[in-house]
Amino acid sequence: MNKPSRMLQILKSWSVTDNPFCSTEEILAWIRKKASSSSVRIEKIPYTYEDGFWYYDSDELGILNRKKSYFAIKGIHFENSREVIEQPIIVQDGIGYLGIIAKVIDGVMYFLMQAKVEPGNVNHYQISPTIQATHSNFTRVHGGREPAFFSYFANSGKYEIIADQIQSEQSSRFLGKRNRNIILLVEDDLEVPETHRWMTLGQLKQLMHYDNIVNMDTRSVISCIPFSMRSYSGEEIDMIRPLFRKEAFFNSMFVSNGSAQIPVIYNYLNDFKMKEKYARKLIDLKTVSGWAFGRNGFESEHGSFRIVYCDIEVEDREVRQWSQPLLEAVGRSEFCLIYKIDSNNVIQFLVQAKSEVGCFDMIEIAPSIQKEPTDTETGNCVDEIFRKHLKSGEGIEFRGIFSEEGGRFYHEENWNTLLCIREEELPELPAGYFWLDFHAMNILIQFNNCLNIQLRNLLSLLDL
Repeated sequence: MNKPSRMLQILKSWSVTDNPFCSTEEILAWIRKKASSSSVRIEKIPYTYEDGFWYYDSDELGILNRKKSYFAIKGIHFENSREVIEQPIIVQDGIGYLGIIAKVIDGVMYFLMQAKVEPGNVNHYQISPTIQATHSNFTRVHGGREPAFFSYFANSGKYEIIADQIQSEQSSRFLGKRNRNIILLVEDDLEVPETHRWMTLGQLKQLMHYDNIVNMDTRSVISCIPFSMRSYSGEEIDMIRPLFRKEAFFNSMFVSNGSAQIPVIYNYLNDFKMKEKYARKLIDLKTVSGWAFGRNGFESEHGSFRIVYCDIEVEDREVRQWSQPLLEAVGRSEFCLIYKIDSNNVIQFLVQAKSEVGCFDMIEIAPSIQKEPTDTETGNCVDEIFRKHLKSGEGIEFRGIFSEEGGRFYHEENWNTLLCIREEELPELPAGYFWLDFHAMNILIQFNNCLNIQLRNLLSLLDL
């Protein structure tokens, strides 16, 4: 079967929510049972970073562990033409795997998903990719078990590749951190452990309507499915069209030709990279301006997060007991993807170019609204439209709470919103903002470090 037919199978999986192997209600019950019955203990504790496994070292510029593995937390000094920022930042070498195994069963494509516990998850267990492993995990630095199904991804060239990109994570918290987002199609008869379940893409979309059920990594991986990188025959288009409930979304994906905007965006990004005053360097964590060890950890009066130390015990992990620092947010961030339906009945999404302290390549494409809890209002027209609609509720198509990845963040949740506005509400855009259809964004997402994690996560919420 050729690749265009694979994309058709994925779109059919998107339209299917009836799963004979595991209904959506059974998946919810499975996750909730694991959360309530499994042994998970996480406790924030005082810690001096002097004599333990995790310690502070001024020569190393911050907090690290005795193995000099996993990650470190250091200080960073960042400045551009508009601002100077000093803050802690996570430095984590190596590219991790965020991998999903897919299989066609009885003509329907299913995705093998995992109920995975992360110490910082607000509800412990969430639906994760088949494998979610840092470089330290799969090289077994911790001495634990090899992650289940790792051999498939270590030998990925043997299988049909649906998606394979190296994508960034939160650039306000990490210095250039990236993961390999990959989906493999296999034909093997897999022995599925109790920790995993087969799900359709449609079920994953359904489950996103529940707060903190589908984790950040799953959302990132499924956003990378390359619908726009394939050609479709007229016969296939005739088969695809009835799957869509929204003609404007179908047009945004398959009919319009928004790829003409891609050179315009790259021109803006490349101008920024060449001309912008931009400098950053790692500095000693204890010298970061305005930050100090206090009652709640290493924190700042104006910081959107703090560093806390946690003692952790988890039943279903390669290693069951350990302690580590985590980043704790001081509130919920707001992420919103605004869209309009233009005169050609095509959905156009509003995105912005955004530079952050830890960006791998200085600047990425971000959602319409991306605000930390401590960010001040810019007062531009996009912010004003968002606040107006949030207050009235008009045009809010989706609004839900999702967690950040619990391996590095403690109970961090964000508001994620899809907002439809009228075309006349935003006749002109501020500098650095662009309208893009889905086709163009889906092309851009195939290139490393182009669309940021917040935008990819919002794109995963889109439904037929």
